[in-house]
Amino acid sequence: MRPSVTRTYLSVSACARGIVTALLALAPGAAVAAPPTDPGERKATIGRPDGVTVSPGSVSLRGVRDARQLVVSGKYADGSARDLTALAEVAVEPAGVVDLQEGAYLRPIKNGTATVIVSANGTVVRVPVTVEGMDRPAPVSFRRDVIAAMNVGGCNMGACHGTPSGKNGFKLSLRGFDPAADYLQLTRDQFGRRTGKHSPEQSLLLLKGVGAVPHEGGQRFGLTSVPGEVVSAWLAEGLKDDAPALPPVKKVEVTPPARLLKAPGKWQQLGVAVTFVDGSTRDVTRLTNFSSSDPSIADVTPTGLVEFKRSGEVAILARYLEELVAVRITYLEPREGFVWPNPPETNFVDTHTFAKLKQMSIAPSDLAEDHEFVRRAYLDCIGRMPTADEAKGFLADTSAKKREHLIDALVDTDEFADFWALKWADVLRSSRKTIQVKGSYGFQAWLRGHFQKNTPLDKIVQEIITANGNSYENPPANYYRIAKDPTALAETTAQLFLGVRMQCAKCHNHPFERWSQDDYYGMAAWFARVRTKPEPVVGTRPPGGAPGAEVVFSARDGEVSQPRSGRAMKPRYIGTGEAEVKAGEDRRAVLAQWLTSADNAFFSKSVVNRVWFHLMGKGIVDPVDDFRESNPSCNDELLDALAKDFAKNKFDMKRLVKTVMKSRTYQLSAQPNDSNRDDGKYFSHAVTKLLTAEQLLDAICDFTGVPEKFAGLPAGTRAVQLPDGEVNHPFLKAFGQPARELACECERESDGNLAQALQLINGPTVNEKVRNPGNRLGKLLAEKKSDGEILTSLYFAALGRAPFDDERKIALEHVAKREDKRKAWEDLVWALINTREFLFRH
Repeated sequence: MRPSVTRTYLSVSACARGIVTALLALAPGAAVAAPPTDPGERKATIGRPDGVTVSPGSVSLRGVRDARQLVVSGKYADGSARDLTALAEVAVEPAGVVDLQEGAYLRPIKNGTATVIVSANGTVVRVPVTVEGMDRPAPVSFRRDVIAAMNVGGCNMGACHGTPSGKNGFKLSLRGFDPAADYLQLTRDQFGRRTGKHSPEQSLLLLKGVGAVPHEGGQRFGLTSVPGEVVSAWLAEGLKDDAPALPPVKKVEVTPPARLLKAPGKWQQLGVAVTFVDGSTRDVTRLTNFSSSDPSIADVTPTGLVEFKRSGEVAILARYLEELVAVRITYLEPREGFVWPNPPETNFVDTHTFAKLKQMSIAPSDLAEDHEFVRRAYLDCIGRMPTADEAKGFLADTSAKKREHLIDALVDTDEFADFWALKWADVLRSSRKTIQVKGSYGFQAWLRGHFQKNTPLDKIVQEIITANGNSYENPPANYYRIAKDPTALAETTAQLFLGVRMQCAKCHNHPFERWSQDDYYGMAAWFARVRTKPEPVVGTRPPGGAPGAEVVFSARDGEVSQPRSGRAMKPRYIGTGEAEVKAGEDRRAVLAQWLTSADNAFFSKSVVNRVWFHLMGKGIVDPVDDFRESNPSCNDELLDALAKDFAKNKFDMKRLVKTVMKSRTYQLSAQPNDSNRDDGKYFSHAVTKLLTAEQLLDAICDFTGVPEKFAGLPAGTRAVQLPDGEVNHPFLKAFGQPARELACECERESDGNLAQALQLINGPTVNEKVRNPGNRLGKLLAEKKSDGEILTSLYFAALGRAPFDDERKIALEHVAKREDKRKAWEDLVWALINTREFLFRH
C-alpha cells in the first residue's frame, strides 16, 4: 500500500440490522418483485430446461380456508435450477373447481377434481387437484390465522403496537407471543371498540388495517388479501377464540429449502407449509412473514416472491407465528471475461475461501508484499509494529518459508500473551470500577499466564464458569462480581462463549431468532445458586475505605422463574433442551462441561469466529457475537472446517492463530483487483482498518522512540499491557478504548471522528513526541547521519520499509529547502504518522 498523507478516516457504522430489515420487509410496497411481462422476454428467461418440476406434485384442498402455493422449477444442463413460477403458463381444467390466483396460488371453489397444467417452452407438467369438505364449516382460527395475519401486516412488531408500552393506547404482544393477552386486548379493551360482533365491517381493526380510515401505520394489508380475508371473516364469525386443546405447531417447512440461482433467473417463489402436532397440515404461505437478511441484495414480497438486485446470497426468513425457518438463496451473474486464476492453496482455509470466491466469480488479490505482510503479522499477532531491525531482517531473508517461521516465532513471544489477554479482558469486562484495581491486575495476569502457557481455551472457560472462592486469590471468580444477577450472567455467558445474543428473549420470545423465554430463563437457571459475599475483614475497615475482595460460592437452593408462566425453570441447554442435574451437584460444572464440549458447535464456532475477526478484520459471522438465522455466515463451509479443526486439536489457541495466519487468504494484499473491488464480505483481499487505540499509541511511541508514561505504572509499560481502561488517557479514549461495560466487541469504537483528527493533527501526545529532543529523530541527528540515512531509518521505523523513489525525492527536497533542519525533519515525522499506511492495518 502506497502512503498518502491524509486526515480523512474510514467510518464503518454498526446498526441494528434485524429491526431495519423487518421494517423494510413489512412496509407495504417495500418489496416489488417484477418478473418480465413481455412474452418474448419471459420465453428467453425460461430458456431451454431439461425438465420442469412442480411442488407439490399433487394437491388436496380441504375446506374453504385451504390454499396451496405451487412452486415451479426448471432444471438445466449445467446443473442449475431456475424458478419458473411467475414465468410459466399455468391453467386449470376444468374451470370452476379451483381458483388460480396470481403467482400460481390455488384456492378451492367447490368439491371436485381438476388438473393444473404448467407449460414452460414446450415442457408440460400436470398436477392433479382434489377439493373436498367445501360443505363443512371452516371457522377462522384466532391463534393460527388472525395472529398470523397481524404478523404479516406488522401490527404487532416492535415499532408498532408490539412495543412494550403499545402505540396510541393499543398494545399487542410482540409477534403474537401471548395470544391470550392479544385476544383480550382486541375484544375487551376500550369496551371492545376495536372489534364489533354487530357491525364487523365497521371494526377499527379491519378499517385501519386495510387503510379505510386514517391510521398512523398506513395500510397494512389489502381487503382481498389472505390476511385481510381472515381478519374480516373472524370478525363476521363473532370474535371466537380457539379451544384450549388447539394442537400447537410441530414444524414449518419452506419450499425450496435452499437454492442456487444463475442469471437470468433472479426470482424465487417460496411456499410454506405447517404441520401441527395432531398430524394435520396446511399451506400458510400468505400468512407467513418474510424478510431478507440483506435487502440490498434481495427483496422478498409479502407473498414470498424473492427478487435479487445483484449477485450475492441472502437468508430469507419465513416466520409463521413463533416458528422461524431460514432459507439460503444464492444468485450468480456471470462476469464477462472472468477466468479463475487458480491460486495455490496453503491449507483448508484457502480451500474453502477460494471455493466460495470461485462460485461468486471473484478473483482473490495477489499476495501482500513482504513489507506489508511483516507489519500486518506483527500488529495482528502481538499488537505492535516490527522494529526497524526486525523488518530489515525479514526483508533480507531469502528463505521460501520465512513467513511461516515468523508466525511460529510471534505466537511464542510474551507479547502474544499480552495482546490476546487484552482482547479477552475487554469482553470479560475486567475493570477497576467493578472488581477494584487489585482485581483487574489479577484478572489480567491470570489471562496472560494462560495465553503464555497456551492453556486450551476450553479449560480457561471452564475455570471461569466454575470459579469459586476469594476473587483476589482466584481471579476468574471476578466473573461473578462483574455480573451478579442470573439473567445478566446468562446473557453474558451466551454472548461470550456461544455467540448468541439472548437479550431480546428476556421479555418475550426472540423476534428474529428461535430463542424463547423458556430458553432465556433456562439459561439463567444455571446461575440461580451462585452467591457472593464480602471477604471477611480482620479488624475494622477504615471508614470510606475501598471495598475488598468478594467470595464466590454455590448455595444449596435458588431458582429462576419464568415471568409469564410463573414456573421455576430447570437449567436448559440452549438449542437442545432441559438438562438433568443431580442433587447437590454444582449446576455450573454441568454447564461448563456441555459448554466447552467438542460436540457443542456453538462454542467452537463462536471462538474461531472471534479469532478470525481479530486476525482478518471482519468475522465470518458479523457482528462477531451475533449468530442467528437472520445473520448468516458468509461461508458456512469455512466456519465449520475451522470449528471442527479447533475442537479436534483440543482448542489450541496458538495453533488456530497459526492456521489462519499461514493461509494464503490471510496473506492477500489489501489492493483490490477489478473483480473484487466491491467485495467486502468474502475475504478476497485484506481488510483495511484503523489501528486500535492501544496499538496506535504504542506505534507512535515506538516510531518516535519516546515511551508513554502512565500514572501509577512502571516505566516502559505499553498501552496493550494496561490492566483496564481507567487510566483515562485522552488519546486512548479518542481512539475508542472501551470502558469495558459491555460483553461485546462492538464497544471498541472503530468509527473515525473529529477528536481523532485533532489528536493526530495538533494533539499533545503526538506533538510532544515529535518535538522531544531525545526522540529517534534527535538521536539520528546527533549521530550526524546523512539525510538519506535519516530518511531510510525513519521509514523503516514507521512503515517497515525503505522509502520509494518518489517519496525519497520529495522528502529530501523538503529538507534541503528549510534552514531549520530539525523542523524540516519533524514535518516528515508528523507526515509519516498521519499517513494511512501508518494509521491503518492493511
